[in-house]
Amino acid sequence: MRSVDFEKRASGRMLFIVEDDADIREALAGLLEMEGFHVTGCSNGREALDLLRGLRGTPNSPKPDLILLDLMMPVMDG
Repeated sequence: MRSVDFEKRASGRMLFIVEDDADIREALAGLLEMEGFHVTGCSNGREALDLLRGLRGTPNSPKPDLILLDLMMPVMDG
C-alpha cells in the first residue's frame, strides 16, 4: 500500500538502471515510469560510468537519486 504522499515524493526522481538483459531493463523501466519516476538505463558498468562522468561535467543535469545495478554483466561488472 502506498503512503499518502507517494506521488509527491516519486515525482521528478531520477532512477538509473544498469542491467545487461534488455528485456529486464525495459520491463523495470516501464514499471517505474508508470509510477512517476524518470528512468535512464545502460547495459553494463562501463556505459554507466561513462554516462555518470558525462553528467558530472554538465551543469544542471539531473543526477540519479537511485542506481539499480546488476552485479554480473559483460564488459564491466556492477
